[in-house]
Amino acid sequence: MTSSSKSNTKGSTKVSNPNSTGGKGFLWAILALLLVGALVIGLIVYNGRGAQAERIAENVEPVDGVNMELTDNIITLSGENSDGAKEASLYEDFACSYCADLAKKTDAEMLEKIKAGEVKVHIQPLVFLDGTGEQYQLGHSTNTLAAVLALADKGETEAYWNLRKALLEEQESLYGSADPEKLADLAKGVGASKDAVDAIRNGEYVDKAKELGEANEKDLVDKTGDLSSPRVLVDGKDVDSKPLENWLDDLLAS
Repeated sequence: MTSSSKSNTKGSTKVSNPNSTGGKGFLWAILALLLVGALVIGLIVYNGRGAQAERIAENVEPVDGVNMELTDNIITLSGENSDGAKEASLYEDFACSYCADLAKKTDAEMLEKIKAGEVKVHIQPLVFLDGTGEQYQLGHSTNTLAAVLALADKGETEAYWNLRKALLEEQESLYGSADPEKLADLAKGVGASKDAVDAIRNGEYVDKAKELGEANEKDLVDKTGDLSSPRVLVDGKDVDSKPLENWLDDLLAS
């Protein structure tokens, strides 16, 4: 008797070796599906970023009549007729959600009062939310500041204002994804020059941003003994506005 026997293959069950050609085909099919999924996700992210950049570009705000000056660690915004304007120092960190809230509530009025020559605002950016001292790690605060600093340094007032506006108003969606490449695209969308866009893309102002932010942190601590944001100081002292969004009205009424 031999080990072979007649069998009816009709309706039989067959177990295949996973290493056989058929098994490899199944694995390739899975890999293909994963690749397609990754491409779809990539397209969604890319299109989302493009839509955001387009929306920001469509909402560029004109800043005719506003002068900008970068001196040491301070970006000063003033009107063409600012003699007698009341002055305030605004400390902000682009990673600070409270700074974003304050900007949404007060930036439109602040720009109006600057244009009218009623106020002069010294913006003193911070990077402490990237950490301080040995705890510092390059992150959102520094990268975003580097982008606006490139525009301030090159005297591109309208692009500076609108990129700053976008970084604060769109902070929630930009946080963690605003790398130099994306920031350069956003800057281009708000009218930045090719020179400025290239500088942002290449991270040319990152070291300067860290240096400037840390200088403002020291300045704030020296004047008030405390490091937090947002802060508005007049004559080296915190304004007594409660809530802080009233600072412009309180300043003009003083």
